[in-house]
Amino acid sequence: MDNPGNASLMAIPRGRILSLSSQLRQKEGRFVPKSLTIVIPALNEEDAIGNTIERCLAARESIINNTPIREVAIIVVSDGSTDRTAEIARSYESVDVIAYEKNLGYGAAIKCGFSKASSDLLCFLDADGTCDPEYFVDLCNTAVNDSADLVLGSRMHKESKMPGLRWLGNRMFAAMASYLSGKKIIDTATGMRVIRKDALRKLYPLPTGLHFTPAMTLRALVSDLLVREVPVPYHERTGRSKLRVLRDGLRFFFAIIEIALCYCPLKFFGSTSALLLLVALCYSIDPAWSYSIQHIIGENLIYRQIVINTFFLAGLLTLSIGVVAERVAAALNGNNRPHSALGRLVLRLCSTRKMLVAGSGLIFFGVISNIGGLAEYLMTRHVSYHWGVLSMGSLCVLAGLQFTAMGIFELLVNRILQRTNGNTGNAAG
Repeated sequence: MDNPGNASLMAIPRGRILSLSSQLRQKEGRFVPKSLTIVIPALNEEDAIGNTIERCLAARESIINNTPIREVAIIVVSDGSTDRTAEIARSYESVDVIAYEKNLGYGAAIKCGFSKASSDLLCFLDADGTCDPEYFVDLCNTAVNDSADLVLGSRMHKESKMPGLRWLGNRMFAAMASYLSGKKIIDTATGMRVIRKDALRKLYPLPTGLHFTPAMTLRALVSDLLVREVPVPYHERTGRSKLRVLRDGLRFFFAIIEIALCYCPLKFFGSTSALLLLVALCYSIDPAWSYSIQHIIGENLIYRQIVINTFFLAGLLTLSIGVVAERVAAALNGNNRPHSALGRLVLRLCSTRKMLVAGSGLIFFGVISNIGGLAEYLMTRHVSYHWGVLSMGSLCVLAGLQFTAMGIFELLVNRILQRTNGNTGNAAG
């Protein structure tokens, strides 16, 4: 049947179609997948499911003719649909249908389809008719040609029919994912993608809701999986969207933050720390200028000094948490992901020993700064020392305690991880 998106397909640059050449199939050291399963999650999509299945059946021949794939299976997962979605899907004999009585979630439906598949490659496609299954040819060939673990069908291009608010939200999430992972990504939440089945063990666990897609994308980016993007057309959906911009947008946001905290916490906490320290620095300009000119800090700046100390200590605490969390994440995930030059410098400077030494030094300096004022107060019930000296001494003591505590905490965590790894090794032996 005619494909409604064909008129605009030529405007989108497509990946190079690879033939079934012996060079591709026999390339030394490369596993060439031979089978593909298309999973279609559907919730009350009776108006679109028939057309989507027919387009997938038509695309199956193109996939077999233009890729190394020799078998294409189609699984429809009706996720608690209360309309005729499952009935319509069952009318196609070559399509396997799984129907839940209760809605379990978009991600749960996809994972159920994956669990029933036995193919080398897995893919999924939204049932609403927004994406063209013919483009699985490009996605599969990219997975084979680049040995990619995950290939995303990117909808973020000028020909896309995506509503403006969703376009803006997807841009924002892509920017977050790119920053946190250190890898450029354009579309984190696309509902059209191809995954190597053996990559699932590194992608799981994944959420069951609509935030399944951005969570998968970011987890792949922060792992050692190879991710590629291929432009695909995106059309207006058939029927009413299940996506709720605010509710699901917040879920997308928290899913990205959760994975960032588990895999690249230094990037998250380091950025927060830099912001806090920058605020402290900005507030410090006037007192520093006053001291450089008058060699004294005015009484009118005492409250500003309290704010400076608060933001400075918060920045140090956040940074030290990020350093310890980064080392724990690396040990637990077996993740040797590369860091930026600044990240490597921070990790090198904030080693356990250096944090303990810096903490002890700051505590000592703070105590020495305040010991005269404390002795004077104990003897005379009066302090003649300038409040700025006492404030600086107190700041050094608190900062030193933070560094010392985090150094001890990191030392204990390292010992626990070493013991755990040792027990695991002994059990394996």
